[in-house]
Amino acid sequence: MKDLRYFDPHRRATWLELFFDLIFVVALHGAGEILSEAHEGHIGGQQVMRFVLVFLPLWWIWAGHTIYANRFDTDSRQHRLSTLLIMFLLIVISAQSSAGTQEHYVLAVACYCGARLIIAAMYFVSRRKHHDGGGFASTVGTVFAVGAAISLSSVLLEPPWRYLVFYAGIVFDMAALVLLRRRLHVVPAHAAHLVERVGLLTIIMLGESVISISAALAHIAWDRSSVIAAVSGFVMVSAIWWIYYDSFHLLEQRKLATGHSILYSHFFLFIGLAILASLIRHAILDDLDPDDFRRLAAAGTVLFFLGKQYGYYMEVPELRPYLLSNTAAVFALTALVLMLPLGLCAMLVGITTTMICYVLLNLRYRHLVR
Repeated sequence: MKDLRYFDPHRRATWLELFFDLIFVVALHGAGEILSEAHEGHIGGQQVMRFVLVFLPLWWIWAGHTIYANRFDTDSRQHRLSTLLIMFLLIVISAQSSAGTQEHYVLAVACYCGARLIIAAMYFVSRRKHHDGGGFASTVGTVFAVGAAISLSSVLLEPPWRYLVFYAGIVFDMAALVLLRRRLHVVPAHAAHLVERVGLLTIIMLGESVISISAALAHIAWDRSSVIAAVSGFVMVSAIWWIYYDSFHLLEQRKLATGHSILYSHFFLFIGLAILASLIRHAILDDLDPDDFRRLAAAGTVLFFLGKQYGYYMEVPELRPYLLSNTAAVFALTALVLMLPLGLCAMLVGITTTMICYVLLNLRYRHLVR
């Protein structure tokens, strides 16, 4: 127990965890390309669903490792080598998933299941590191091993059943952890570390959004519309940063049981961020159908705020009235903007304005944040 970082009174994220976050975002870049391709000015629902389905296994590997490291990280050589191998598998999965062909499916699934089984093995090796006699580690390790086995069995089936079975393994993992939450309370999440981990990954993803703005500007002729879109896009990213981190320290001060409210909600937040980042790019390039832009803007805004607010709603009850009223106001303003007959640049400016309005509405509970 003395080697566990869990008991470090001044625990911070390790350099390896920061490297892991960077590799995750690099792997996610390939998935993000799915949303950057407008086919004859359109991004259909099938295209968005494909992005979500590619993103989900990548994120679940990151989440599974984060759950483990949050409670069992010793920063040992074995832990480092296992983590580095998982990071390599993430890159391979991203490359194979982006190809989108049946020939690459088996390799992608094998790498995913390999990463999940490595995490399961890390749990089994660590089962004596806590005071609960190994119950927590054995339970989670078994869940992850069974989930990986279910997903791996999908390679024996033909489409579309193989996809249903593959994602059934992921759903099994998530549902089992929720159903076993009382058993997981024996080793509560390290709140400060978990909050820092999701916060660091979010800041890297915001940086990826800025990179997408820069990439879009490199392929256009500068004019009034593109400049306004670029400025508005950067202001939106800045407002999102403000919204996300303004009261972030409150979560660090809470006693989290399983940490699921924080971890799971960020799945929706990250998808929302990816969609909004792609919209900034399309507004600069002016290459997307306005109706598609409206649908994606609505989905991205809802997912971002759903992911951002849920953790606060569950863990900081005193903020609930403000969270509900502020979010309702932003949704109403966003709906108004998207109903107006505007072009892409004007709609982007309108959505950015709604984000700024949320920042101003937050001033109502500054006394609670302080």
